Amino acid sequence: MDLNTAHAGDGGGWSLALIHTKMTPPRLAGEPVGRPALLDLLAQVAHRRLTAIVAPAGFGKTTLMTEWHEALRKRGDAVAWLTLDEEDDDAQQLGHYLVSALSAAAGGVGLRAAELLQRDPLTPIKTVQAMLLNEIARTGCDVFLFLDDFERIGSRASLALVTRLLRYAPANFHVCIGTRREPGLPLGAWAMPDQVLTLDAAALRFSNEDALAFFERAHGVLLDRPGVELINTASEGWVTGLQLAALALRHTDEPARLARELAGKKLIGDAYLYEVVLSRMPVAVLQFALRVSVLDRFCSDVCDAMIKPGTRSWEKLEWLQQHNMFIRALDDEQRWFRFHTLMADALRRRAGVQLGGELTALHRRASRWFAGQRLWPEAVRHAIAAGDAQQAVQWAEGCAAALIDRSDIPTLLGWFSQLPADLVQRSLRLRIARAWGLTLSFRIAEAERLVQEIGDEITADALREDARADSALPAELASVSALIAGFADDTPRSLELGRKVEEAEAPTPVSRWARRFAQTSLIFGLAYDGQFGEVRRRAATPQEMSDGEPIYSSVYRQSMVGLGAMVEGRLADAARILESALLRAETAVGRDSAAAAVPSGYLVALHYERGDMAAACRVMDGRTSLAKEACPLGSLLRFSLGSARLYARQGDVASALVVLEEAREVATERYWLRLRAGCDAEAVRLLLQAGRLTDAQQVLAELNGLMPARHPQPMGSFLETWSSACCASARVAMAQGRPEAAVELLLRLRGQLDAAGMRYLSACVSQLLALAWEQQNESDEAIGALDAALRYASVEPMVSSFNDEGAPMLHLMDRLRGDTRSVGQPYLPLLDDRLQGGQGQGTTPLNHPAPSPVLARFAASLSVREIEILEHIAGGLSNKEIARALSVAPETIKWHLKNIFEKLNVGSRLEAVQAGLGLGFAPLRETR
Repeated sequence: MDLNTAHAGDGGGWSLALIHTKMTPPRLAGEPVGRPALLDLLAQVAHRRLTAIVAPAGFGKTTLMTEWHEALRKRGDAVAWLTLDEEDDDAQQLGHYLVSALSAAAGGVGLRAAELLQRDPLTPIKTVQAMLLNEIARTGCDVFLFLDDFERIGSRASLALVTRLLRYAPANFHVCIGTRREPGLPLGAWAMPDQVLTLDAAALRFSNEDALAFFERAHGVLLDRPGVELINTASEGWVTGLQLAALALRHTDEPARLARELAGKKLIGDAYLYEVVLSRMPVAVLQFALRVSVLDRFCSDVCDAMIKPGTRSWEKLEWLQQHNMFIRALDDEQRWFRFHTLMADALRRRAGVQLGGELTALHRRASRWFAGQRLWPEAVRHAIAAGDAQQAVQWAEGCAAALIDRSDIPTLLGWFSQLPADLVQRSLRLRIARAWGLTLSFRIAEAERLVQEIGDEITADALREDARADSALPAELASVSALIAGFADDTPRSLELGRKVEEAEAPTPVSRWARRFAQTSLIFGLAYDGQFGEVRRRAATPQEMSDGEPIYSSVYRQSMVGLGAMVEGRLADAARILESALLRAETAVGRDSAAAAVPSGYLVALHYERGDMAAACRVMDGRTSLAKEACPLGSLLRFSLGSARLYARQGDVASALVVLEEAREVATERYWLRLRAGCDAEAVRLLLQAGRLTDAQQVLAELNGLMPARHPQPMGSFLETWSSACCASARVAMAQGRPEAAVELLLRLRGQLDAAGMRYLSACVSQLLALAWEQQNESDEAIGALDAALRYASVEPMVSSFNDEGAPMLHLMDRLRGDTRSVGQPYLPLLDDRLQGGQGQGTTPLNHPAPSPVLARFAASLSVREIEILEHIAGGLSNKEIARALSVAPETIKWHLKNIFEKLNVGSRLEAVQAGLGLGFAPLRETR
């Protein structure tokens, strides 16, 4: 049985791997003591969402779980196992293991989730987890997951992952954990008393009858009942204490006397372990065990390589097994082993004293063996322990490059968290790799600081050997800087740096991912620089799309070409390009992937605009959370606007405002002003249509406070930001009875958009300008502006923008229909359709959570304050605005929101509002 199953691709031999033996229960040595009471509890486990076995080391937690696992397997249940270690205290790695364990051992459950992780690693682990739970629910049979050594998990992200798994678990999914301490899971937030079964040390202690059965199975030990009871009383039913006593009793002719002596001792501690176990080993076996203890897991091959050829390690391992020396086989073939925790700790402490400098050589030889097996995390860990930092750096660089090449950014960042900081700091390539990881995780500020630091070092050359020798570093730094600029919405710099990488490519070898992302950044910059012909020229050919490039980066680049068409105003072409990208992503990695989310965001807005509400709903459905985590700025902006308009179109303004508020929170977190401006402009429109002028003025005032005093030159994508701000200001000015101010602002804006070639945005501004002219009683100018918008709409699928302006637009269109300027115009059919009440290609109702008895039970626990906050959220207020309204701190609102989410069993503000409205809370009301 192989130790590893790769999950990070081959990458020319560089891969990080999941350790297969962690996903199989340890093999029991001999026949365990039959304990019917504990085995009978398995019936309860099958009716609980969570079973927690909590006891100190040596109480038989793993043995009991292994027996349960075997019993379930024999009766045909789907059952999976995972033994955890410290490196699993990373949410992404833990998620990989959970999915892999279930897909490998539980009758194929989770295969789709595992495939998604493999093909599109950038998909958020929450999305993968949701897919996994859905797969479990569809099996129609019970699925069991055993998690051993759960005390190794302690980070907030890892515990949140397991909590989410339990909170949303279907009724047929059961988790059993073994842990030395309380698991740290917020059980009270979601678990009913009948959903959790807890066993503590008292439940695991051996009774005298259990102890008698144990000693009857202990070969070479003859002890009467009084002696057994003495030992069991002294050990307090601790099975490891009984095992230690059994080892000592094998070597005496007077078991009763020794039993009395042992009963007077503390059956724990290194001294006792040495006296009873280690001192009785043959010298060669003891010396072998001391050296092998530096390994977490071992087989005869690595032991031979680490100690010396010809050690015949398999003989020592066999002896340790036969004599029950606290060693466990990790696979059925008994190839891989590990020591019991108590034994491993004792051996390592003694090895530190006895072996001294030899430990360095042992770690070095172990690192080389693991490297030869391509087990890079173990190789790097032992190289660091041996003091071979440069070797560790080289191996780490190879793995980092492979992870970036396949876009496995979450695994990359998780691995960086396990590497010593000084090891990463000494390698420019590792730090550039980390910058890629931070950038593709939208941690832009951190990435910018790191890139600036690396750039300063490269420029100064700082007497670094790797900086002088690696001629590709400046180009690769420029590539990640170009992507950072793109994600930060600095399109002129994205264009500049993308060109720099392109120009450096011929004489300087640039890595594959650096070249690809530089091309994508270049296309993004070209689109907002008005170089639309150049964008079209750079569209990838089918051959280029199939060159082995990871699906996310390929689809992302294709989406930028589609974005270029949108910016130019070629909406039909944009939809065709983006639908092709979406089809590629969904075919390759599925609907719920990060790759599919990128074009989806743009398509929601395009489908909505052309009036195909059914298509917009299909693309949007179930992707809201994924879009917030996986979509870049432009895609998330269009997704949020399209979603909000779909809700508003169906009269659900509360959900529309919540969608916009959630996007505003992302904008604040990532410093995305264009996203904030777009959402604020849409919120202003909806608020004004609802007669909430004061609220609209407040939103506009906050937006104006964020706008820069001077516009960047060239404006690039900031022109889109400025357009949103101007439209919001114009709407408020019109609502205040100042149409002349709106006209002045919109005329100037339309001129800027026309100069930039942004025909769609120019047409949208013409619509609003027409309404402003009409309010100012300038009928000819109003008809002229509407005529300009309709001329564009006659060649591109622009429909819903006219509908969204409501009765004023309908009145103006009616007047245009009777104006001589409309005679013979190609937009007449569109005009007639609007006047006859056409709404596009139909609307599909958006799904809202239906009230349920369980949800009603949760809702009944909401406090008056929590219901009040929920109503404010439904009114479209942000946390700060709710805090002001209730005269409390924003942190208090966040605390209440956390409680609301937990009580309603939801994960977002939108879900909370929809669940709350479904439960019949008070109707929406003016909140100011």
